Amino acid sequence: MGQLDREHWFRDGSTSSLATRKGSPFRRDDDYPECKRRGYSGTELPQDIWWHIHFLMTMRDAARAACVSRSFLCSWRCYPNLVFNTKIIGMSRDACFTQRVDDILKKHSGIGVKTFDLDFTYCCKQPKAYNYLHRWLQIAVTPGIEKLALVMPGNKDVSFLCPVLSDENGSSVRHLHLAHCAFRPTESLGCLRNLTVLHLNWVRMTGDELGCLLSSCVALERLELRSCHEITYLKIPSWLQRLSYLQVLNCDKLRLLRNEAPNIHSIHLKGRQVEVSLGEALRLKNLDMTGYRVLRYVREELPYSVPNLETISICSRSELVDTTMAFSPSSKFLHLKHVSICIIGTCDYFSLVSLLDAAPLLETFDLHLVTFRNSMGELLSEDPSQHLRRRVGYRHDKLERVKISRFYSSKSLVELTSHILENSASLECLRLDTTDGRGIKCSGERSNKCAHLDSPTEARKAVLVIREHIKRKVPSRVKLQVVEPCKRCYPVELY
Repeated sequence: MGQLDREHWFRDGSTSSLATRKGSPFRRDDDYPECKRRGYSGTELPQDIWWHIHFLMTMRDAARAACVSRSFLCSWRCYPNLVFNTKIIGMSRDACFTQRVDDILKKHSGIGVKTFDLDFTYCCKQPKAYNYLHRWLQIAVTPGIEKLALVMPGNKDVSFLCPVLSDENGSSVRHLHLAHCAFRPTESLGCLRNLTVLHLNWVRMTGDELGCLLSSCVALERLELRSCHEITYLKIPSWLQRLSYLQVLNCDKLRLLRNEAPNIHSIHLKGRQVEVSLGEALRLKNLDMTGYRVLRYVREELPYSVPNLETISICSRSELVDTTMAFSPSSKFLHLKHVSICIIGTCDYFSLVSLLDAAPLLETFDLHLVTFRNSMGELLSEDPSQHLRRRVGYRHDKLERVKISRFYSSKSLVELTSHILENSASLECLRLDTTDGRGIKCSGERSNKCAHLDSPTEARKAVLVIREHIKRKVPSRVKLQVVEPCKRCYPVELY
């Protein structure tokens, strides 16, 4: 449908000019004589089926159909899925976008709306646009709505209108997504008893206000919080029996997270210095954590509180580990199969042997290293008689695949790799990547280069260490993959 056609429809709701305009590719139902003689508007299907077909279309296609069909025009006024963004509306200028949305909602009856999804970031330069917002929400947010998503401009101080969800309006909402606004729920907000997904992104609200909101969300299944910087304390109450997924990312002022939800399945946490209490989350299977000294927390706390973990992914800074620390028989991860660790900074990598030993069913182990030139720890010397530590009595009989990215000539890293080779009877593949691990390769043309290497010299040295200390220890059943710096982009003579 052309730009002028759409503007005419959204302006007055009429289809006559579309049908009668010379050269128009569209024809009204009345233009077909056979339809007029038989007394129906293009089909003998019942009206509810006709409407159902219309409601299955995207909003853009539904609007086009309403321009050329009397039946679709009628059902358009009750179209259930209202999604407004520049891709759907087809306009990027602030004033035009706002006017287009307003014209559409003026033609809508407000009956039967299931989804109201508004990306308002395109209206940041038009102050009057916010005057429309309250009226739009009153039209769209009515009893029966199931999904409400509202994304506001990040540079404006806008508050979400809580009364919109009061009374029965909020009782049917199943998915609530708010971004870049203030949200101050109170006890008068109403009961969100059917809410299953709550996603708050850059939302200004306190921990107490979030607790007030959660007090009525007994059906909640997913809770996602991103960059909510006013929250300092977060408690996940025990009455959230259906909560299975929790995500808390970059809430910079958060200092304490306490979980009491008993049936949570997956947790994704990313913060600076957050004290975490997961409670007795016996059904927790997947854990993804980023923060300071996370590795120590995993080793000291998790085996007791979440013994049924199957997958762990952690990214840790300023890690301090004790090479003599070992897990007791009662503090092991008896179900853990997949471990991925990113360590930023330097530590004694050989201490990870105890973590491997604590997971007797471990199948895959990925280790990614981020080091700095002035703090790379003890490097392996060229002295062939240099002593390498060994651990006896440790077996990793289920371990099949190991990957170490940014492998370098660290003595403790060579000790860890040697230990894995000597004590993993089921090992199938060992991949040692001396580059940054991003896998960006040159195309062979001189204008393109491989991914940047912080220290090509150290990468080449790591390759030599692998050849001298690792390769000879690899059993014949194990496939060794060594990723070296590109010889064209980083020739040896440059080092």
